[in-house]
Amino acid sequence: MSLKTYLILFGTGTLLSWAAWAIVLTQMDPNVSTSVSVTAFAVTLGFAVAGTIALLGFGVRAFFGKDPVLFRVLRTSVRQGVVVAVLLEGLLVLQAMRWFAWWNVVPLALFFILLEGFFLAQDQAHERQNR
Repeated sequence: MSLKTYLILFGTGTLLSWAAWAIVLTQMDPNVSTSVSVTAFAVTLGFAVAGTIALLGFGVRAFFGKDPVLFRVLRTSVRQGVVVAVLLEGLLVLQAMRWFAWWNVVPLALFFILLEGFFLAQDQAHERQNR
């Protein structure tokens, strides 16, 4: 699959996720079916945010970056989009449980920062090994 085709499909999926999130937000009543509404809200928002962050990150890295292999840039962007989306979902869970406070948010954010640092270090080690 070419990069252009992949980006078109990825962008279409992201737009569909935003449309699904808008439908969930406007059409579902959380008081009627709480678990279904909350789950649909979280899943659609997670996919939409992950796709948006991944596409924006790819665009910035492709325009300003120096890496000639754009699929490598895409892999990093998608991973970071998923990490940001999972962090956002974690924050929503903390808010739903009424545990959203700085002493809970800071360790969660630090965990994801360290996780991303680990992945970046692995990518650099893999690149050095393949030279």
